[in-house]
Amino acid sequence: MATLAAAAGISGAPNLSSLLRHQIVKPVQVPPPRARSFHVRRRIAWRRASSSTPPPAEAASPGLYSAKVYELTKENVNLVLDDVRPYLISDGGNVDVVSVEDGVISLQLQGACGSCPSSTTTMKMGIERVLKEKFGEAVKDICQVEGIQIETTVEAVNNHLEILRPAIKNFGGSVEVVSVEAGDCSVRYTGPDSIGSGIKAAIKEKFPDIINVVFI
Repeated sequence: MATLAAAAGISGAPNLSSLLRHQIVKPVQVPPPRARSFHVRRRIAWRRASSSTPPPAEAASPGLYSAKVYELTKENVNLVLDDVRPYLISDGGNVDVVSVEDGVISLQLQGACGSCPSSTTTMKMGIERVLKEKFGEAVKDICQVEGIQIETTVEAVNNHLEILRPAIKNFGGSVEVVSVEAGDCSVRYTGPDSIGSGIKAAIKEKFPDIINVVFI
């Protein structure tokens, strides 16, 4: 019987051919192409992120008129204030740099800027803000001083207008004092009417004995 079973290929222990014939082979689980590419991309991105070094932060560049660029001098303060003078002149005022010493800037508001109730606001919110922004920590204090009376002559008035000339020139104008006599000041001026009104106010503020300013 055993011989017959063996001859027929039947045995208690299955042979290799029967295993191969009857074994159910499970398919290999292969992720779809899209899912596989996602996992590959995620692993590559993680490796790059872990091995890369973040770039150093760029240093902030200094301002155009910062303390690193401009030395705090009377000339440079006048240069910076040339940007705000057209607005002051158009309102009938101006600002004069009296002195710059040991970080203290002394200014005199002239014309409408010096006499109007909002002159303190003009100093604090306008002029002081610009100067501190441009010169930074070099500015220790900014103070407002009263005007000093000087003799009224053609030369004196022309010198006083010297601080206005850069702003007037920016508008394509020019100004020159021709004569000062008996309370009348004759001025040769070309330029916008609003700037002209500011020039008249600035002259009368600085020289109280000048009653009339006439453009010729």
